Amino acid sequence: MKPLHIVTPLLESVPTTQRDPSIGTVYMKMDSVQPAGSFKIRGIGNRCQLEAQRGKKLFITSSGGNAGYAVAYAGRKLGIPTTVVVPTSTSEVMKKRIESEGAKVIAAGKVWDEANAYALQLLKDQPQATYIPPFDHPEVWAGNSSLIDEIRDQLEGAKPDVVICSVGGGGLLNGIVHGLRRGEGNHWSD
Repeated sequence: MKPLHIVTPLLESVPTTQRDPSIGTVYMKMDSVQPAGSFKIRGIGNRCQLEAQRGKKLFITSSGGNAGYAVAYAGRKLGIPTTVVVPTSTSEVMKKRIESEGAKVIAAGKVWDEANAYALQLLKDQPQATYIPPFDHPEVWAGNSSLIDEIRDQLEGAKPDVVICSVGGGGLLNGIVHGLRRGEGNHWSD
């Protein structure tokens, strides 16, 4: 199964490296060039592909933006209808972006928790539908771990001293930890 994400560049951040040369070379993983615009397609794409293989015919998710866009992108690529429930605070720009991938957008609740509860309600009486969580699932984490696999290859086996990432729901962090643990032993050079 070919992943829905692409291998993204790992570029040296020269200004950051020059700011304090004692910390070594600083690299940035450029996941903003992913087809869905963020790292989210790594994990969400993995989960969507697995659910498609299991025979699911409708993706339902909740999101304030990027995760919903990634599910919509995956749904379009896999030919599976997608419904994205967003909080009412989600910008019109983001709603239109999600809709541009062919997804149905429903605004429900003031915050993500309320939108998520509504998305889960939509699953009732729809056995062919599946919930695609924006961050909290091992299949999402496994897909996000591909970022570390790429870094290992791009650094030609050299193990990074530190990996810094943003943490919202924890899906990226869990994927990074999974990838680093998997890389221990014979995957990393000394």
